[in-house]
Amino acid sequence: METKFTEQQSLEVITEMINRARNNVQKGSANNMIYNGFAVAFVAVANFILVHVLPDEYGFYSFNIWWLMVPSTVINHFIKRKINRSAIVKTHIDSIISRLWLGFSISVAFLLISIFGICLVYDNWVAALLITPDIMIMTGLVEFGMAKICRYRPFFWGAVVFWSGSLLCVFTYYVLNRGDLHFLIIAACMIAGFVIPGYQLNKSAKKNV
Repeated sequence: METKFTEQQSLEVITEMINRARNNVQKGSANNMIYNGFAVAFVAVANFILVHVLPDEYGFYSFNIWWLMVPSTVINHFIKRKINRSAIVKTHIDSIISRLWLGFSISVAFLLISIFGICLVYDNWVAALLITPDIMIMTGLVEFGMAKICRYRPFFWGAVVFWSGSLLCVFTYYVLNRGDLHFLIIAACMIAGFVIPGYQLNKSAKKNV
């Protein structure tokens, strides 16, 4: 016999899915966010230091420090695999969150290809200044989506941090003419928008055990 869901039952199912997804996020993604936050912040600060330490003729090579994100991404992959195995129940919402971050990664790849392509064609690297604010805007978008999906407020404030950071990047360059400050801004945003919410998630998960 065919079973029909009432409006109340449908809301209960959706609420249960959200609670399970939030539980999975709290018990898994926190460590992932903390790791990514510290990894990007470390590389960004290192890049800022190298820009000012290396001689002017070698300053451009300081950007090669970002190649450290390649092994970091591999480590991040194994962290995600561990998180996925530890998830008690996977829901459709978990899949949506995973797809959000996959879409973010693909978008960043196309962004970098597009901007570096323009820089090479016109032999002008001014467009590269858009990389940091654009990535922070996209990061804020994903965190905002997670805040709405999981109904977890720290993600919303994390999104606000990244959006504010993107505007600050524009301000520091066009007003102060300091593109190097972008590295310190993204480092601060990763700590405030990823690491701190990550620790809050861990704290919340312990309370729910």
